[in-house]
Amino acid sequence: MEWKTLDDAVVVLTGGTSGVGRAAAARFGELGAEVVLVGRDRERGVATLETVRERGGDGVFVRADLGDPDAVRALAGEVADRYDRVDVLALNAALSLPEREVVELPGGPVERVFLVNHLSPYLLTHELSGLLDAGVPSRVVVTSSRVHRRGELRLDDPTLAEEYDALGAYARSKLANVLFSTELATRLPDDVTTLAYHPGFVPTSGLYRETSGAFGLAVRVAGLVGVGRSVEQAGEDLVFAAGAPELTTESGAYLVGREVEPPDSRVGNDALRRRLWDESARLLDLDPDWS
Repeated sequence: MEWKTLDDAVVVLTGGTSGVGRAAAARFGELGAEVVLVGRDRERGVATLETVRERGGDGVFVRADLGDPDAVRALAGEVADRYDRVDVLALNAALSLPEREVVELPGGPVERVFLVNHLSPYLLTHELSGLLDAGVPSRVVVTSSRVHRRGELRLDDPTLAEEYDALGAYARSKLANVLFSTELATRLPDDVTTLAYHPGFVPTSGLYRETSGAFGLAVRVAGLVGVGRSVEQAGEDLVFAAGAPELTTESGAYLVGREVEPPDSRVGNDALRRRLWDESARLLDLDPDWS
């Protein structure tokens, strides 16, 4: 399978109006892509879209709250109204919360970080699967994190009622990202490549703005003294994952920067991946055999 360039590619980018996503959007623009920027803040969205156009690309901003499944479906509907294909689906939006929040879904209550970071990407992929098929060869890139190795899936405790801490909830959602991406690769056609990608520690990304306590202080200090990676470096790697021709044969892989690395050993557990897939479908009231 021969990969295509990103010139005129339709790229749906969640979390595209700040941090790593905004840097990636600018780079997609330089490559001539048509970027669908997804975010909650209209002012930031419009400003990012202007940057994309200044760099040579084009696109549209779609305001959507990924904490609301109805908004995710509406987002997919708007994409379908505007475009006849999707070449790249970059599931980059992420949330970290200091306190537990619970959201009611058709299949029962869930914790909000898990909803935004995993269930909404699962749902958006479901809703756009037909457009991904129309865009083949196409690609799905899920922004995960090396912290997925610390995550506990806890599918029997979807609201994390037994115990909640911010890092644990985030790590759980990132483990779900890698499990989902790997399972998706087994279900989609060979000409749809799926990848999970770890951008590295990016203290200025904005992800940690809600983080308090010692960890939050450490992140802010790291940003001030230049520890970690810049949003531009991480954004370049996201674009690499979205467009590098050599990755067409790596579907289901986990990238750290630009290198394929083994994920946590649990990702190789077929039964665990299927259980997460089926539970995600149940919570969202979807047919688990949608792919």
